[in-house]
Amino acid sequence: MTLVKFKPTAELSNIDKKIKKFFEDFDSPFMGDWVKPFNSNVFTPRVDVTEDNENLYVHVEVPGVDKNDIKINLVGDVLTISGEKKSEQKDEKKNYYRIERNFGAFSRSFTLPAEVKIDKISAAYNNGVLNITLPKTEEAKIVEKQIEIK
Repeated sequence: MTLVKFKPTAELSNIDKKIKKFFEDFDSPFMGDWVKPFNSNVFTPRVDVTEDNENLYVHVEVPGVDKNDIKINLVGDVLTISGEKKSEQKDEKKNYYRIERNFGAFSRSFTLPAEVKIDKISAAYNNGVLNITLPKTEEAKIVEKQIEIK
């Protein structure tokens, strides 16, 4: 049987480099080699859904997407926003050192928490943000009422 001398200091000498690389990879959009199987590398826009007493608001970040490439559909109480972020044509004369931007078709669906007036829905696109305003029906509005105890 061969004995191998254990040197814990030798193992720890590179720990700072390993930790630094871990966090650099974690910050990367591709998150290093250990997460690549889970990264679909698909463009998914970020969305905020908010409300006040009168309206529901949906804000979608779609930088680089032409407004003509975005579709908004409402079926029942499900709002679907879909579209495509088109890839730029690659120039074979250029040397690419890093490509992090994602391209492709996207679709996001949300169940609305209140009934809306379908004929009053509006959408505006400004500086890469799609803003959708969905006015609530009268029944869906929060009405505050003081109730007397008898």
